[in-house]
Amino acid sequence: MASRASDAAGSKSNLHTCTIERVIASIKEDGGLVDSFKQQGVPLPPRRKRAEPGLVLLIYTDLEADDIVATTCLLQNVGPTPPVVVLTCDMNDKDCGDIFVKKLTMATAAMGAEFEEELLVVGGEGLPPPPKRFSLQRCPMEVAAERALDRATAGKGLPLLIVTLAPGRGNIAKLGAALKKDARWEAVANRTRISLYSGSFNIRGTTQGDADALAAMVQSAGCVLEDNAHFIWTRNDVLPELRDMPSLMPDMATMLARQNPYLLAAWQIFGVEFYAHLIGPTHKKLWAKGETLTDEEKAVFDEASALYRAGDVEGYCRRILQHESMFKKVTHFKRGTIRCFATGTLDGPLCDCLVFLTRWVEKHAPELITFEKEGAWDVDFEKGFTGIKEEGGLCRALQPMLVDQPPREAARTLADAVLDTLSAAVACGDGRTASAPPKARKCLAKICDLVCRRQPAPSRGR
Repeated sequence: MASRASDAAGSKSNLHTCTIERVIASIKEDGGLVDSFKQQGVPLPPRRKRAEPGLVLLIYTDLEADDIVATTCLLQNVGPTPPVVVLTCDMNDKDCGDIFVKKLTMATAAMGAEFEEELLVVGGEGLPPPPKRFSLQRCPMEVAAERALDRATAGKGLPLLIVTLAPGRGNIAKLGAALKKDARWEAVANRTRISLYSGSFNIRGTTQGDADALAAMVQSAGCVLEDNAHFIWTRNDVLPELRDMPSLMPDMATMLARQNPYLLAAWQIFGVEFYAHLIGPTHKKLWAKGETLTDEEKAVFDEASALYRAGDVEGYCRRILQHESMFKKVTHFKRGTIRCFATGTLDGPLCDCLVFLTRWVEKHAPELITFEKEGAWDVDFEKGFTGIKEEGGLCRALQPMLVDQPPREAARTLADAVLDTLSAAVACGDGRTASAPPKARKCLAKICDLVCRRQPAPSRGR
């Protein structure tokens, strides 16, 4: 009976995968995003519903897996006002081949029609323009600024949250210039907050003009720039679960199989193209420095490599993982990717999810986070690092971080915050309402009791 159930589940999974592959093929042929899903009978998440007006979200992203999780959770969290979504692409490198189309497929499966309606696409300084179908006669960053201000000034006015999750590439400088020349910005700035994820790749791809523009926006708003940096936020992964998404949320695939199996299929298809080459048989850094394979290991690896060349990346990784001595010779930072493919766990960094978690923890579990690291924002463009110093710098900034010695239960609470929010957001049901995730709430009383015995953590300023 168990075998039959497993076979049925596998057959269903293959059906979802084949369907999404047809969706991808349609989008490649210039089919509309939503239309391509409809043609294959694939349901999409309905529009968000919420009683309160919420705020206006302007999000700048490169739509990798962590971006999509963070963006979808933020949208679920901020209310029904349509977002302004700007996708920056590098068609020479990280978005070449079918990666760009697969990102669009995954994002549409997660966010539904609203994503296609609100999407603006840009390249960047020194990069080719985006595909022709996404080109605009006007500068997309000017359109983004106009949309954000239109929505923030509607009715009695709404707060504006500007979030950057990608390399600036000169685009943030254009956004800053567009906001500055619009007379409405002065009033909206007073109710604006600005947040970014400052990973090394993002900062190295950010220009001095981008950083200056962010600083100018912060100064106009009279706020403090929220700089989410992984190793600061996690206190150098003080909780080992915070290393990446599979460490924190190994059950992500199980949740998506239940709530939105087409999103799961889209993520898995994207993962093969985006990550598989990093652990391919000929990759020069597959094996740790100084390691050589024995004759027996070479024979097993040759068999595994044949699976990879035949397109069975999962089978290839399973053969390596199952061979204990060979797996130990894999370069340490590549082992996680092999393990994810071998076990069907969804891969991806935690990175951009920290922007959502900062907002969630500040509201629902403030005892877990501190904003004591505040001062002048400093940027090292060459090394790709940001920091806080006492004087100078570009603007006032803070770097959120977990409280010192967080209880181990905090990891499960953070995981549930993302999983429950994402589950509600991507479900193909009768509309979505935002609330504190129920599983996460179960742990809060115990955690608050543990943390509150210590000195209270400093809260943020404006």
